[in-house]
Amino acid sequence: MTEATAQSTLASIIKAMTPDEDARVAAASHRSSIEAWLESDLKIVRMRETGSWHHGTAISNSSDVDYFVTMPGLRPTKSWDALEQLRASLARGLPDCLVRIDRPAVRITYFDGTPAVEITPAYFRETDDYDIPDPSGTGWIRSNPAVHLDYVNKAQKATDGRTKSLIRLVKTWKAWNSVPLSSFYLEMRTAQYALSNTIIIYDWDLRDFFKGLTGDGLRDMNDPTNYGRRIVTGTSSLAESIMAKYAIEEAARLAALAKDASDADDHASAVAHYIRLFNVQA
Repeated sequence: MTEATAQSTLASIIKAMTPDEDARVAAASHRSSIEAWLESDLKIVRMRETGSWHHGTAISNSSDVDYFVTMPGLRPTKSWDALEQLRASLARGLPDCLVRIDRPAVRITYFDGTPAVEITPAYFRETDDYDIPDPSGTGWIRSNPAVHLDYVNKAQKATDGRTKSLIRLVKTWKAWNSVPLSSFYLEMRTAQYALSNTIIIYDWDLRDFFKGLTGDGLRDMNDPTNYGRRIVTGTSSLAESIMAKYAIEEAARLAALAKDASDADDHASAVAHYIRLFNVQA
């Protein structure tokens, strides 16, 4: 039996955390039923996929499937009104699901283990710009999902198709350790890192990525696409910020130890450090 190495362990995690065909079929089925209902009940203009599934960076059993729905009529002053209208409609149309508001979207949880869905009410502005609910207030913010998709794809191309796998590794670390950071924040930070480090070697770059996060002090970031708004870490309290900083420091320490062990051909130690880094359950 071939001994596991740092690289083979990380490759196995990437493979295991890439959504399989069953998950994709379920996601497509959910979309079809949701879209048909909202077209009938609310007369929505359009429903479009956004987020990690659209970017090709979703992870199994964790990532929601995200959509913008272009709402009809004039945008209300308070985004809560649009969210409540959407929630009430989806609750009527999907009585066997848990439907609740989770700003800036309405979250649909299925009880069969298939991916949850988040629907964001959006009002068209111009070109590909929309107004969507402010995650931290009652108003609206501007959003353009195509801009961030293009940015991730640019990084993917620049790294010969390795950026999205690096993003999956970082998101898996977040999910398996319950780190209170935004997946979108981590995705943008990883893509930004990859564009500055285009020769991606997973053990090397996990170490350097986490080292960079510790040195940066875990701050909100300027949108690297220059779209014009800050991308927040996703922590909602001082306790969560402290928890996230500790998790990143521990990740940087373990990723460095794993890389050192791998360089010394101590594969057993390298794998053990990755098991701790990702909190792999036996």
